Amino acid sequence: MTFEATFLNRPEYILQPKALLRRLFRGREATGSTEVVQLPWRLPIQVDTSNAIGRIISHHGLFEMSVVEAIFRLTTPADLFLDVGANIGYMSSAAVRAGAKKVLSFEPHPFIFRELTHNLSLWAETSAEIADQIFARQEAISDKVGTAQLRWPKLGFSENTGISSLEGGQNASDHDEAEVATTTLTRIFEQCGEPIGVLKVDIEGHEMTAFRASEHLLRAGNVRDIIFEDFCGMDSETSQLLAGFGYSLFGLNRTLFGPVLLESAEAIANFQTRSHERTANFLATRDRQRARERFSGRGFWCLGTKQAVIAH
Repeated sequence: MTFEATFLNRPEYILQPKALLRRLFRGREATGSTEVVQLPWRLPIQVDTSNAIGRIISHHGLFEMSVVEAIFRLTTPADLFLDVGANIGYMSSAAVRAGAKKVLSFEPHPFIFRELTHNLSLWAETSAEIADQIFARQEAISDKVGTAQLRWPKLGFSENTGISSLEGGQNASDHDEAEVATTTLTRIFEQCGEPIGVLKVDIEGHEMTAFRASEHLLRAGNVRDIIFEDFCGMDSETSQLLAGFGYSLFGLNRTLFGPVLLESAEAIANFQTRSHERTANFLATRDRQRARERFSGRGFWCLGTKQAVIAH
């Protein structure tokens, strides 16, 4: 497949011609420097173009478009939004622009947390209101309030800074580590004193531990929507756990015309066969009908091309 065939059928290029020009003329090279990129929702973000996430954002202005679109469609002005595994704050920026009344961004890695707080300062300079909307917390979400060892590989981490984890089993000689503060979803709920509208969680395989520790919170429906990554698919242990807590599961993906909710493992397999797009991001929701309604319109809200507005 040619470069043009691979890239010209992607909505981030079709709907953003400038992004296509950047991609064509800059190629895949790592520049090894920091760069401030203007995101489609009119917030700047500083990225390191020597790593994969930074390069993707620099080239596209977007990263994980199906997740960002889900954030824009699910979040309302009444929502508390939790970005768990916030990295440099890219998803948090989407939540702010989607209208969340309050965003809590959790990133335990000491170096990445500094990058996150720097980006928060950039957004506060852009809009004074944002300083009162978004808060960075250098904590990991786990099964206890205390501390734990965060580990990341010595080789490869500079290329992908999203792979630090609390999960055990890593060879200590191959990893760097730091002791980090931990908390639980239940404790956050108690501190905030209100339900969580949207929870985006990406903590490198530690999701099961975090969800099990806050089973009562989830069973009670105090988290409406959960957006999570799972390379094991809809039949995974994590998906089945959430289904057992009363959540409806959807796969998240997108076409040229807008996002799609995939309602079964069979639907995911069929979509992947037709589109050659892997589905690794999922939505667990307590309100199945609401999710369907909010994903019903064509276009991309994150790009300002939405064709339907849902009032609730």
